[in-house]
Amino acid sequence: MALGCIQLILYSTSIYQPSFLKGIDRMPSIIKRGKKYRVQISLYKHGEHKKLTKTFESKQEAKRWALENELEKGNGKQLAERTTSFADFFENWIHIIKKNDVKETTFQNYQRTSSIVKKLFGDIQLKDLNDIVVQRKIDEYAKTHSRKTTHEVLLKIKTALRDAYARGYLATDFASLVKTRGKELEKRNRSLSITEFKKLRSYVIQHTDNEFNVLVLLALETGMRRGELLGIRPENIFKYGIEVRRSISSTTEDTSLKTKNSKRDVSINKEVFDILKAIPVKENGYCFDPDGFHQSAA
Repeated sequence: MALGCIQLILYSTSIYQPSFLKGIDRMPSIIKRGKKYRVQISLYKHGEHKKLTKTFESKQEAKRWALENELEKGNGKQLAERTTSFADFFENWIHIIKKNDVKETTFQNYQRTSSIVKKLFGDIQLKDLNDIVVQRKIDEYAKTHSRKTTHEVLLKIKTALRDAYARGYLATDFASLVKTRGKELEKRNRSLSITEFKKLRSYVIQHTDNEFNVLVLLALETGMRRGELLGIRPENIFKYGIEVRRSISSTTEDTSLKTKNSKRDVSINKEVFDILKAIPVKENGYCFDPDGFHQSAA
């Protein structure tokens, strides 16, 4: 092997697939060339071995691409071995399986959960998982997090566990046995009373020189979500109403609505209509500047 070239076998995908006719596909490999990594995949088709290669900036990208191609060779069955750590399985699972099934914002939540899984489970392998092991890890996480946060993390872990079971990496389907625990925190939000609602509405109507107040007014009048309000364009305003067609996210470029039923038209009265029409359109074509309204400050 030439100087500077390091060949790394991907043990996480080292499942040979027999060809019942003439041969066996070879394992994928990664070769480091300088600062880049070249992947080589061996394909056995029509009695011939063929090679598929691609170069990546990082080893992690190279490994994931190799794994994805191995997954396709295995007709969707191979993501890991039972000796693969659960943290590695979860990371590969969200990038290869979940990424194409969920919105970008949801995928980012899975990525955050992946970092939590790495801290909790470390090098614990799939073959060593059971309901007691997972429950202890979830209880450990629950000591410093609310019940709601713990539940959201556990739901994603359970989905991954069921997928691992379906692929044959877990002996039993124990995900349903793991329970959510954690602190029940006091509600930080409460509903406004009728008196408070009227007082707030009166204030924002009298101070529409501040666009944030207009945003609050629209939220009070329509019940639209923050991202939906920030997604209003002039062409979405009609007499007297607003077309809800997109939602602006603070973390991604995705402007799709939360659900298919979120696409709707909402009514506003003439007073609110006139206030909204007076808002100057921004350079990006929207009525409001999303950079000026942060979730934590709203």
